[in-house]
Amino acid sequence: MYSDSLDWLWEDFNSHNLIEEIEDDYLGTINNSHSDTSSQSSYNIDCSLLIGNEKTEEESDEHFEDINDDVPEILPESYTKTSNIEKLILFCAENFIEQFKVKYPDRRQLVLIPQNECGVKKCVCTTIKPSRLVYSDLIELTSYSKFVAKHITYFKLEDPLALPNKIVSPATTLKTQTANCFELAILLVSFLIGCGYNAFVVYGYATKIVCNNDLRKIKIDLPKESFDEQESESDSIEDIVDDPYAIEPMIDLCNEYVDFLMDEEKNKTAVNAEIQEIEFYDWTDPLFGKRVHAWVMVIPLETENDKNESEIPYFIEPSTGERKEISDENYTGIEVVWNNTNYWVNLQSLEGGCAQYDFTLMNTTYWEHFLPDKPQSVRRGTLGLKHNENETIKNLEMPNSWVTVIQVPINKYLMLYPNGKKIVRYMNAIKEFYADYSMPNGLVKRTTFYSKPGYLNKIFVREIYKNRVDKLMCTDTNYAVEGTLGTETIEYFRPGRDDYLKKYKFYGDCDNIETRRLVTFYKLRLDSMAGIKINENSFIITYNDRSDLLFWHLCVFHRTKNHETRSINDKRKPKCVVEKYLRNESKHKDLDIATITFDLESNNIYVQYQYGEGQITQSSRLFKKPTYSSIKNEKFNPKSVIEDIVYPYMGYLKTHEAYIMLQEMIESEKKALINVLKLENSVIQMLETRSRERSEFKLKVNSLDWDRNHWIRKLLQDKKDKKHKLTTKESNASYIRDKIIQYFRLNTKNQFIRFKQLFETKNLELQSLTKSLQTNDAELRDRNLIRCSSLKTELNILTLKLKRYKESRIKRYNNLATCINSNPDYKKLPPLKLFV
Repeated sequence: MYSDSLDWLWEDFNSHNLIEEIEDDYLGTINNSHSDTSSQSSYNIDCSLLIGNEKTEEESDEHFEDINDDVPEILPESYTKTSNIEKLILFCAENFIEQFKVKYPDRRQLVLIPQNECGVKKCVCTTIKPSRLVYSDLIELTSYSKFVAKHITYFKLEDPLALPNKIVSPATTLKTQTANCFELAILLVSFLIGCGYNAFVVYGYATKIVCNNDLRKIKIDLPKESFDEQESESDSIEDIVDDPYAIEPMIDLCNEYVDFLMDEEKNKTAVNAEIQEIEFYDWTDPLFGKRVHAWVMVIPLETENDKNESEIPYFIEPSTGERKEISDENYTGIEVVWNNTNYWVNLQSLEGGCAQYDFTLMNTTYWEHFLPDKPQSVRRGTLGLKHNENETIKNLEMPNSWVTVIQVPINKYLMLYPNGKKIVRYMNAIKEFYADYSMPNGLVKRTTFYSKPGYLNKIFVREIYKNRVDKLMCTDTNYAVEGTLGTETIEYFRPGRDDYLKKYKFYGDCDNIETRRLVTFYKLRLDSMAGIKINENSFIITYNDRSDLLFWHLCVFHRTKNHETRSINDKRKPKCVVEKYLRNESKHKDLDIATITFDLESNNIYVQYQYGEGQITQSSRLFKKPTYSSIKNEKFNPKSVIEDIVYPYMGYLKTHEAYIMLQEMIESEKKALINVLKLENSVIQMLETRSRERSEFKLKVNSLDWDRNHWIRKLLQDKKDKKHKLTTKESNASYIRDKIIQYFRLNTKNQFIRFKQLFETKNLELQSLTKSLQTNDAELRDRNLIRCSSLKTELNILTLKLKRYKESRIKRYNNLATCINSNPDYKKLPPLKLFV
């Protein structure tokens, strides 16, 4: 940048023609403070060099505003228009339909060219869009079938006997999350073909239960006595898979043929343990065999290394995601099957079920083709058709799908069900499904059983949980408990708790210390505790593999006088303590304690020893503790130790030995009471922890789960906001600096305009007075001469001011730039250049 760039401010004032030398373009444009000078003006170029790239106020303000325009979604042209190849296909389809009506006048209407969501006719084959989703747990047929059944709400056809006039695209189905049987089947087939399966959409007839997806005529069995181990193992396996540090499960070395035989035996001898149909057929249905339905058929592919002739097609019901065999009597007949390449009409009998059909789609005796068929369209190795690779067959082919890319946003995928919830009603139960993290307590499934029709008299509830910090995975609540114990509640926990809790059963109020409870632990506790059984006034503790061989511990408390509900942190006074030990082979049988009873009420200690070899009775000793008065006399009464020795090989105890043993028993009783106190505190702490966890439940989130880990997102967002704040601060500083320079320019222009206007005014006055000097009036002429002299002096002063203004313009700008560069608010900005 050079000093000449400031010449837009000034032209040399050597004469009174100063204003005439200033270009009119400049003078005409400087009056507009909101716009720059003309691009053709040299002054405009010089001015821009002075203040940089000048921006107006509106442009600068727009630079700092975030404008978000909500643009309505517009469907692509493929939805509203038909291409040339599609027009040809539609023409062929209409011709095919007319010929089919003439050839088979008794057959039902073909669903070949229905309307899409825009009211445009499309070939039903092009509605299939082979796709795969990007989520890692969707990898094969079962996962996609379950996903579609859970993610989409099924609606039955308005007319059970008529075909739908409109079939929306799979992309629209995923957006609305609602579909009829045809739309649901097309969506599932799109996924299965995208995964490499030889899948087809089937249009045919099914029973009322299947068409209406009505499970209220199906009765499900109550769960087993305890939580299903297979279900818990499957859940634990999922957790292990998600854990990168978990040990891999053992490889199943069982022979496949053995597994096949076991499955066959189970199918022959056992009924499905989960679902048992009460009425398989509803013979009272007047529309039986006529109800229109659509489902999915998969014809297994065969490879060169796998030529198993026993592989037969099978069905998938998209509304439930379950696999069905072709012999399933719920599916009574097939009219048409199609995929994304062709359309086949069944020419076989529509009566007698689907097991009778020959599914060799290449056989024109059984199947009528819409387009000339190719082996690749059905991809069955059993067809036995061979074609010359060099042979070129020019036939009309099905065009590509007109449907947009099938996508499921991450937020909808995580919700899994529509709005994160789904309810399925059976004859005697209601199942509720929830998406992960949609319920604050981590509930993902609840099954409620009833004993009376109309969902009355609740008898059993099973709740499945996931992602709980307290490791709770299942809760069983049994309301039909015999006796007066109250409601039975069983809680099951995954490994990983600090107290190693595995199973917790209680009856009635969980906050009452006298409530009957049964607590089971994992085999990882340092004290080897296996379980605790808590009754009204006692608790029994069992141990596993303790070093002191203790395996059973009983503590009986005094019955409380207050029969009102007591809190779980209320401590009780022990009445009796019993401990049982395993056999210690290193000790003699008469010195190896089997059972020791501390009777605090009668002040006695009763010890039973282990059985000897060939013995059917036990040796025992009864220790009567001395009273407080006898302790003062310091005399030992030998009768305070009563011995019952079965085979006295070692003889009876001597007096000093009996005294020493009595002292040892008294010390053991003190330790036992201390242990009871610790155990009671441990039990109370465990119960208080469970009570707190039950009311203040928390869910755990994987640190790598970006969509649910709000803490990590907040942390990163805070960093981003801080960085954005600094950037905004810099942008604001740049904006303010530009404003200062812009104001400097505007002030410079205004000063120039004022000088110009004053100069022009006085110059015009001088010219008018000069003309008036020619008058004959001497007095007026003298007055005008004096005024002209004064005006000339003022014009000379203005000329000097303008010259000084020109000379000081660089200095004034440099002073302003130096001041701005030295300001700490503009330190991070590039410094302004100074003129020399």
